[in-house]
Amino acid sequence: MKKIIYILGLSHSGSTLIEYYLSSFEKSIGIGEAYKAMHAFQDDNFNRFSEFDRDRIKNISFWQKMADSAKEYKNAKEHYIAMYDYILNSEEFSKYDLIIDSSKKLEGYKILSENFGDQVTAIVLYRDLRAWIISSIETEKRKKRPNGFGSNFKYCFIWYKTHFFINRYLKKSNSKSFKLSYDLFCLDFENVNEYIKNKLDLNSNPDLKKTNSINILGNRMKKKAEVKLDIKYDYRWMYKSEWHLPWFLVPVIKKVNKENVWKTFS
Repeated sequence: MKKIIYILGLSHSGSTLIEYYLSSFEKSIGIGEAYKAMHAFQDDNFNRFSEFDRDRIKNISFWQKMADSAKEYKNAKEHYIAMYDYILNSEEFSKYDLIIDSSKKLEGYKILSENFGDQVTAIVLYRDLRAWIISSIETEKRKKRPNGFGSNFKYCFIWYKTHFFINRYLKKSNSKSFKLSYDLFCLDFENVNEYIKNKLDLNSNPDLKKTNSINILGNRMKKKAEVKLDIKYDYRWMYKSEWHLPWFLVPVIKKVNKENVWKTFS
């Protein structure tokens, strides 16, 4: 029986990296942010896709089928469920045992959990709050979007709130899930690799020079990942100061950060 691995969490937390890593195991395939893609197909809004992704949709038969079939469904939810029915039953995906979905959104996970039950496992992906704040701010700067006064506190609240609701739902629904730290994945790859293999019952080792991912809507890393997966840590938060105030003025954040980022595989 095929397994669906759904990555839950926030943007800028390493979901594309984790998806490509999991896609480098034998008989695994990553499909990127599929839930977001279904919304774009339903809205006929290809502006959501980069030029790189638009080329992928044209050249990968699966994504072309999904784009062409959008009008057959009432909404993105129906389309998303139909997409997985196709993946789990078609000859096209018969050689894959593990499907990795990096959609991140809790509503996407709820749909899969309600419709495919025991086949679905959630990976709750954490990134150190300090690093996440810096990455979010820098991304907005790169896209020439203003962060505004107090944006560091806003990001702090988003980080906490998102993980609070994810964990509350997983606990209430008794869903199959485990936590994963992006920071430890990069800094202690050998141990975290064994941790992930044990959690997912993977018997082989990843081939980081080969990926089966057909990712769309992931970050810029996907343009290089098909040559070799480059696992390196983003140290920018160590010489930036934007995280200082929320870090010291919201002490509960330190505890949540420590327990979920730095103790995930011990």
